[in-house]
Amino acid sequence: MWQSLVTLSLRITTSPVFTIFIVVVILTNAVIIGMETYSSMLARYGTLLHLADRIILGIFVVEIVLKIIACGRRPQDFFRDGWNVFDFIIVAAAFVPGIENQTTILRLVRLLRILRLLSALPSMQVMVVAMIHSIPAIGQMALLASLLFYVYAVIGQTWFGTHDPQYWGSVHIALLSLFRVLTLEDWTDLMYTTMEAYPYSWIFFVSFVLFATFIIFNMLIGVILNSMDEARKTIREEHARTQMPDLLDSVQAMRTALDDMERHIHPTNTSLKPNKQNNT
Repeated sequence: MWQSLVTLSLRITTSPVFTIFIVVVILTNAVIIGMETYSSMLARYGTLLHLADRIILGIFVVEIVLKIIACGRRPQDFFRDGWNVFDFIIVAAAFVPGIENQTTILRLVRLLRILRLLSALPSMQVMVVAMIHSIPAIGQMALLASLLFYVYAVIGQTWFGTHDPQYWGSVHIALLSLFRVLTLEDWTDLMYTTMEAYPYSWIFFVSFVLFATFIIFNMLIGVILNSMDEARKTIREEHARTQMPDLLDSVQAMRTALDDMERHIHPTNTSLKPNKQNNT
């Protein structure tokens, strides 16, 4: 009975249809939270929205219970997966005593359920893991970009501070102007203004655009793509580790079955030996 329940739970939780259903429920939860921000909607459909929220919470609880049952005789395996722990904390937060009276905190907790899309969609998991893996490299690139910004800000303030003090009057204002150039938002206006006094100032702006916008951004994209490849490998290894206990159980069950067959066959063989000796 228990084994059939475990098999059924595993079949349900690993079904693509079940995954799509959970994604739809998460998106529905997001729509309900958005509708509650409109006072007219809340006044007209407040009771219905609250009921829908309770139903969605119940679905999430049932999902977690099914996943725990699917772990069989080792329910602790459910918490070995970081994404399962993430889902459990988000759902369990709704049952914290006294949170129903804290409207703002309750809404934030319900809003966190939208983040369950990260665990429901494998592609989103890859992106999150890739971002985490790329943090050290991004930190080094941020240091490089900061040095580049500071050098250009000092040069810009020194050269253009007198002619265009609105955008280059001090280092911190020059940094903001360089950020505007980085976003490519009307950066040519700044360039043409400085070119009135310094005709060759275009070298300053063009070089900064090449270094900051193209080279650093392309390096950043390369780091993220490399991290995504590493994330895919990490997720595959984690899935392999989580499936290893099930494989061991299957092997153990096969060994037990073979031992039972051997015990049933062995007495028959021993009983045949005396008969053969008597016949001889």
